[in-house]
Amino acid sequence: MIVSFSSPTDRDKKEYVLIGMRPSCLDDKVKITAIDDDFHVGVLFMGLDTYMRLGEDYIRENVKLQHYSSMDMWCLEVSQNNYYNDQARNPDKIIPVKFVEVEMGTGRQVYRGEDGRYYLREVSRREPFAKWYICGKRRVFEDGSEPRANLIFECGGQKEKVRYDDWNGVAAYSDTFNQNFHKEM
Repeated sequence: MIVSFSSPTDRDKKEYVLIGMRPSCLDDKVKITAIDDDFHVGVLFMGLDTYMRLGEDYIRENVKLQHYSSMDMWCLEVSQNNYYNDQARNPDKIIPVKFVEVEMGTGRQVYRGEDGRYYLREVSRREPFAKWYICGKRRVFEDGSEPRANLIFECGGQKEKVRYDDWNGVAAYSDTFNQNFHKEM
């Protein structure tokens, strides 16, 4: 696959206007174009900050062309999974937590770490998945931010590891989700 990098052109900006978007949406973006062996072409406009963080070598290694039949077009995707889950960048770290309560009205589990921080664990009802948040003392969802990948939460001998996935950010997915993590006290 051939991958090239450039600035958005005046033609790109005109095409944005034709589909009802403002051309200013392309400010501070890098245009990434990929052509596969069958000459399918995909274009992605990536934010300059993401482009600088990932670097061209990483982007080339993790770029993927995807055909969407509903639009009959080829789209370019760059997965950030390998970047965030890299053990050298984010090594495994165990965070001991203690169960505090189940938040009324939301069902989210509240934990407190040895560092005094509060952590929310929101478990999906449909699949083996738990989203973790780091929170302040108020313990409300709006305070929350995602933890980094490769943290292992430990409570009462049970462990659950969070990892990054492009689908929904940092969370415990089916391969790291522990259905026994929470036990009512």
